[in-house]
Amino acid sequence: MLDAVELEKRGIPTVMFVTDAFAPAARAQASLRGMPDLAFAVVPHIFGWQTYEEKVETVTRVMGSVVSQLTKPVAGVGRRGEGEGSRA
Repeated sequence: MLDAVELEKRGIPTVMFVTDAFAPAARAQASLRGMPDLAFAVVPHIFGWQTYEEKVETVTRVMGSVVSQLTKPVAGVGRRGEGEGSRA
């Protein structure tokens, strides 16, 4: 979490993978660290017990969201990473 927040503050777009069981805690931590709009890719909590094929399927399902969040414009600037701002 801290790494993602620090990278975002430096203008480096990030998306943090988190399981659904920890998503509320991750959102709270991001808010406490001043990044309430930090991007998350939420996967099922059983991710660790999935087979390789199931993991590929899970990641494939969220990949569009990851790409979208990494390239989303930031309020007041062109693309993410091109200056200060928060997500629109």
